Amino acid sequence: MDISTKRIHLLFDDESFIDHYSTNKSHFICGEGTINSVKTFLVMNRGQDAEFHECGQWQTAGQIINTITHAYDNSAPLVYIQDRLGKADSRFESGQVLSSDMSKLLLSPKGMGRVSALLAELTQKNLLISAILGPTSGPLALPLMLADLVLMTKKGALCMGRPDMVKAMLGQTSDLYSLGGADVHSKASGAVQLIFEDEAELFRCVRRVFENLFQIKLPCQIKYDEPDRVDIKGLIPAIHSMPYDIHNLVSSFIDKGSLIELSPDFAMEVLTAFVNIKGKAAIVVANNPKYGGGVIHPRTVVKMVKVINISAKFNLPIVFIADIPGFMIGKEAEQNGIFSAAAELFQAHVRCKVSKLLLVVRKAYTGGVYAMGGGGFEPIATLAYPQAHIGVFGVETMKKILSHSTFYQQQKDIATELSHEISSPQLLEEKGLITEVIDPTETREKIHEYLFRKKAD
Repeated sequence: MDISTKRIHLLFDDESFIDHYSTNKSHFICGEGTINSVKTFLVMNRGQDAEFHECGQWQTAGQIINTITHAYDNSAPLVYIQDRLGKADSRFESGQVLSSDMSKLLLSPKGMGRVSALLAELTQKNLLISAILGPTSGPLALPLMLADLVLMTKKGALCMGRPDMVKAMLGQTSDLYSLGGADVHSKASGAVQLIFEDEAELFRCVRRVFENLFQIKLPCQIKYDEPDRVDIKGLIPAIHSMPYDIHNLVSSFIDKGSLIELSPDFAMEVLTAFVNIKGKAAIVVANNPKYGGGVIHPRTVVKMVKVINISAKFNLPIVFIADIPGFMIGKEAEQNGIFSAAAELFQAHVRCKVSKLLLVVRKAYTGGVYAMGGGGFEPIATLAYPQAHIGVFGVETMKKILSHSTFYQQQKDIATELSHEISSPQLLEEKGLITEVIDPTETREKIHEYLFRKKAD
């Protein structure tokens, strides 16, 4: 069995895949099958099963364009798999892919530019998942980045220009993996959402994602495991500035084993994940005080917007878990475009017309409330733990402002009143400014109630 066939068997339901061009072979396999009974189209580089032939490039582009068009017309998902052609130990140099039809591929309305344009259009309504199983670069790599989810094995690599091109144009010496290996794109650029040890693990994950995004089971068929019992109150430090890992809190209210975390090593100040709650699929976006206090940077926004857009496309409800001082401030933050990032996040929120719930764990200050979908961004409910602080400033910040400023007595009285209000979610509930103050032990039940039961009612 060749490598391409093995990959198809790992990804698709048994005997479901149909190769649209089985008698007209090119560099790619293009066809359709089912993944967890969901009709899905495939564009897959043959990898080690084929050598590069310059005459095959134009034919390949046409087959890819046809397959993307079929996926779009059928409102079906598309999985795009890229590997390098030829033997694994072959050189990865720009000269290896030179062909006489390169200008035609670049400029023709039916060339590789059309592939990127069609994929960009497809992702407006369909699921696109990219899998990078070997080195890829330049025009072949660009379409992969349009995907909702980009997955890569540790053997994979992704770079705009190959090492020999970087040397020729910039005079810089580099190797493939320092340019675009797993660490670069999972930790530094954030371009790849998940890294896997091997292909089998990657394809299992794709099938799990399909289970979340395309839930076709009846309620009576849904099975799930309750989370392990933990002392939830003991997970959360009483001192609001003390760091802790939000993963432990999230694991306490989602179904055991259901977490699929996206970009776990990038922008670690926020956790984004697919989860199940009593068998129902949802997305969690949670500030993580363990890393930089959970403050939002431009990179944080990139990670959040990615998953909010997925939620919007597949109508998955979102649970926002807030423990956030707000957006990053200071000279560096301003120069890095924190305002532009905030604007991008707000736009993603309003485009996403799904049920959203906000839970404030210890704090949510100023723009952080809006960053986590609260206030005028219309969550179906805003919940808070009893010790949560919610307001424009934190209580300690308010004290510092008062101690360094000259205020009239009336202003001091207002500040004192605000400090009391900020530190009393019960008072905010009485005023109708939040929905409910809940005990941490009620978290799983309350999230399920507001997100699913009340929605059904």
